[in-house]
Amino acid sequence: MIETKILDYLQRKLNMTYVYLETPKTAHASYVVFQIVDRTRENYIDAVTVRLWSYGKTKEEAASLDELVRNAMYEITDVTDISSSTLGGGADDYDTSLNKYRYSCYFNITYMEE
Repeated sequence: MIETKILDYLQRKLNMTYVYLETPKTAHASYVVFQIVDRTRENYIDAVTVRLWSYGKTKEEAASLDELVRNAMYEITDVTDISSSTLGGGADDYDTSLNKYRYSCYFNITYMEE
């Protein structure tokens, strides 16, 4: 499952366990949440669009974590079966429901399931 591969990879690459598939009820001051927002398949080649949110106690912390996440996602092709990862966009995005600073970015990932 691609979600598990991305989760394991980001936890290893960022050297942090605060990477989640959904917003936790209680969380560390800085953490990452991601979700698959689009999924396609053509000729047995799969592609997903992943939205990643980087949260921080301050806007600067959120921006720094976002940069680490982006750099990690550029290198996710090191993971078996993932052939490409391209940035689709991103933004400074304050989370009003949690009253936390966050940055978001989107990556388009092409891969083949085993």
